[in-house]
Amino acid sequence: MATAFSQKHSEPATRPAGKSTRGGSVKSTRAVLEALQQLNHATAQDVFEWIQRSPRNPEISLTSVYRALNQLVSQSDVKPLNFNDGQVRYELNTQHAHHHHFVCTQCNHIQVLDVCPFEDYVKALPPSFQVQYHTFDVFGVCQDCQ
Repeated sequence: MATAFSQKHSEPATRPAGKSTRGGSVKSTRAVLEALQQLNHATAQDVFEWIQRSPRNPEISLTSVYRALNQLVSQSDVKPLNFNDGQVRYELNTQHAHHHHFVCTQCNHIQVLDVCPFEDYVKALPPSFQVQYHTFDVFGVCQDCQ
């Protein structure tokens, strides 16, 4: 089976200027979206630290980052990821086409897998079952850690 890897990213979903995103702070939401556009598979702490280094948003709190992330997840703009390391990571839904991950259990490096081994199985499910999403993550040791 041929595999394809990708690290390219697209623009994140954005909201019109001045519009609230279901009650959340527009400033916090914009800052989180900007951070996630630059970061790969980021934790809330990663997002917060990136925002703190940004000269435009240093006053946004970690609590505001969590609120914005939860709001963006509920709107399906951001996907939460669980790689069994005790932390939730996030990525923009628009960063990649449907994909999965290889995760190194030694260094926690995450590699995007652009092929889906379940595509045919999902298509073959009865129409009475509507798939919302599925996940497939492979855990092992990367070449650098071997």
